[in-house]
Amino acid sequence: MPSSDKDLHNDILKTIAYFDIFGYPLTAGQIFSFLPRKVVSVADVTLAADALVLKGKLSNEKQYFFLPTNDKRIVERRIVDEKRAKKMLSYAKIISAFIKRIPFIRGIFVTGSLSKDIATSSSDIDFMIVTAPERLWICRTWLSLFRQVFLFNKSKFFCTNFYVTENGYSLNRRNYYTAVEVVTTKVIWNENAFYQYQRSNNWTNEFLPNITVSADKKILISSSPSILQRCLELICNILPLRSLNHMLMEFNRTRRKKTFKHLDQKQLDSLFIITPDVASVWPNDHQKPVLKQFQEKISQLGLQ
Repeated sequence: MPSSDKDLHNDILKTIAYFDIFGYPLTAGQIFSFLPRKVVSVADVTLAADALVLKGKLSNEKQYFFLPTNDKRIVERRIVDEKRAKKMLSYAKIISAFIKRIPFIRGIFVTGSLSKDIATSSSDIDFMIVTAPERLWICRTWLSLFRQVFLFNKSKFFCTNFYVTENGYSLNRRNYYTAVEVVTTKVIWNENAFYQYQRSNNWTNEFLPNITVSADKKILISSSPSILQRCLELICNILPLRSLNHMLMEFNRTRRKKTFKHLDQKQLDSLFIITPDVASVWPNDHQKPVLKQFQEKISQLGLQ
């Protein structure tokens, strides 16, 4: 029986422990989706989670499961954060309607906490931008200007720390953390680009074999490119854009080295990806500390 399956119990505890780092209680359906092993149904997970509650290893409130070290207020905070997230996603749609008109933008996704339908009072709207090949660094420059001019350089509603071209979907960092971030990514514009991104990272099945990824139809904006974008691209293509794109990439590489001259090359490479097909900026890399905390929680729970 699933409710007495020790391995399943341990994997449920691990899943809950991971999201506990973010103060994020899970429903049985979410435990099923994020479980690092193949399970037949949500019902199996529910039986096992309920058994863990009876053993005092999990707590349950309003159909949310969490570690007993937390109190019931963690559920109330999640409900409040979900309401805030709905408002922020509506802002993201408005901003995306402008971004999609910028030349050579090919897709707009939302990542971070908002992609998981939660937003605290300090949360930003983290965008992942897809661009045409050999245009990434041009687009990045244009979007920086867009934020400075139209958003007064505020990153609250427009944080763009991740750009890829249509050739750069496949990610190299392959672990549970990255897998969760990939499968929870939300698409606002260009559903086809979104599914291509997910297919290019189907290695996530190794970590999350139960989850089914799909676009949230409620937040999608018009799929067609704007006439303005098409016209601007025709005009821009007259210019030596390939050379300009390369120049902007090298400028950013040089600037990062000067700004972070106290770091060696290995440290720089872990914080910044500067290539023709990927641009990411993680001055506060959350991945390593999160994975470290995860291992510590697993040890505290007596798991391996």
